[in-house]
Amino acid sequence: MEKVLLDPTQDPDDFARAYRDRHADWDKVFEGYDAAVDWPSAEFWPELVEKYPDAKVLLTVRDHEDWYMSVGKTIKEWPMDPAIQWPERMLKTRNMARIIVKEGALSGYSDKDTMISKFIHNTTRVKTAIPEDRLLVFHPGDGWGPLCKFLGKNEPDTAFPHCNRSGDFVDRLHWVKESIESGKNLAAMPYKMDVVNAACK
Repeated sequence: MEKVLLDPTQDPDDFARAYRDRHADWDKVFEGYDAAVDWPSAEFWPELVEKYPDAKVLLTVRDHEDWYMSVGKTIKEWPMDPAIQWPERMLKTRNMARIIVKEGALSGYSDKDTMISKFIHNTTRVKTAIPEDRLLVFHPGDGWGPLCKFLGKNEPDTAFPHCNRSGDFVDRLHWVKESIESGKNLAAMPYKMDVVNAACK
C-alpha cells in the first residue's frame, strides 16, 4: 500500500478497477517493479501467481488474534482525521482500500470468529494452491535466514527490522501527507519498510 501512496506512477484506481473486473494489465500496473507485498496486491494473489509462474511467493504468518486486532486499528478504517485537509492522492488510495479491504476482504469484521475463520481459510488456500518450491511460509520472527535462503540472496549484516507496528500507522499517514505537500520525489524516497527490500540483496 505504501508504494501506491508514494509513487506517482501508481494509480490507486487501477487496483479498484481490477477488483471490480477481476482483470487488469498487470505488466502495466507493476511496470518498474519486480516484487509486490501487502494489500492491495495481496488481494490478487491467485491472478498474479498465474500471470507470473516463475515468481516466488512469501506467505507471512502470525497469530490470528494479533492479526485481527492489528487490522482493526489500521487498514480497516484508515484513521485520517476529517478535520485535516488530506491530499487528493491519499483520499483516492483510501477509497481504493475501502473497496478492496474494508468492504472486501475485511467485510464482516465485527464478527470476530467469522473474520478469523476467513483469515485461516485464506492461509490454507495459499498453502494448498502454490507448489512448495515457489512458497515460503514465513514468520517475521524467523529473521533473515529462511527469507534470504529462499530468495537466493546473502544475509545482510543489519538486524531484521520490525517496522510495521499498528501504532505506527497514523504517523506514517502524516509522513506521507507532509511528503506529498512538500513536493518531494516520493518514488525515490525510502521509508522504513524499504529497509527489508534494500538489505536483502
